[in-house]
Amino acid sequence: MVAIRVLATADIHSPKYFTRFREAVKNLGRFDLVLLAGDLMEDGKIEGLKILINELRKLSDNVIAVPGNEDYEEVMPRAKSLGFIRWLDDEVIRVNVNGIPLRIVGSRGSLERPTTWQLKNIPHITETYKRRVEWLKNTLNSSRELTILLIHYAPSFKTLEGEDPRIWPTLGVRDLESTIFSNNVIAIHGHAHESTLRCVKSGKSYIINAAFTNIWRPIIIEIDAGGLRSVSVECREIKHEGKGGPSILDFMK
Repeated sequence: MVAIRVLATADIHSPKYFTRFREAVKNLGRFDLVLLAGDLMEDGKIEGLKILINELRKLSDNVIAVPGNEDYEEVMPRAKSLGFIRWLDDEVIRVNVNGIPLRIVGSRGSLERPTTWQLKNIPHITETYKRRVEWLKNTLNSSRELTILLIHYAPSFKTLEGEDPRIWPTLGVRDLESTIFSNNVIAIHGHAHESTLRCVKSGKSYIINAAFTNIWRPIIIEIDAGGLRSVSVECREIKHEGKGGPSILDFMK
């Protein structure tokens, strides 16, 4: 069966980690698709994005990204005007990559507990996060076709191992996990820099933390028409626990 080769990463924070990223990909060859789960820029620096785009051109002609928390909303119009990267911000697209049809849902994602800065500076952020979770759940539930969820904030706490459990609610949200594992979804996120568990799966569905930091290499995935064929990091099989999953208190015991 034909498979496509996909590079997935996030949190390059260019220009901060650009040199390390360039070294990490220099001998990897070309990919059918590159998926970037946010924080391409450090502090919204457009110059960092420009040099990153030049490097991405060497990897693939198909590059799709979602904005992260440091890809500031006010700089996104300039980022999009640079071209080459297809940005998704609470959007759904369908693409055919070398004969493999993919439905891609792209979003910044949500936090279970907004950060102190967000609460002070972004009006109605709690309501925005709640609405986004509902939109994502409804969107993922609307089709049984193979779907890639490209999202910056973690859609599960299970790929946050290695981070301080006390900050997990400011790194992601648990309420999407059951929806992902109830559908044919490959979820790719970033934001959790210190994570040591980078992949969990249940049945045909996967959640992958593709943050570049800590492991200092991108994740390479092979996908065929049936779903994910291989992933370049260890993936833990977990029991699908149903809606909501365990309490944060369970992780702190």
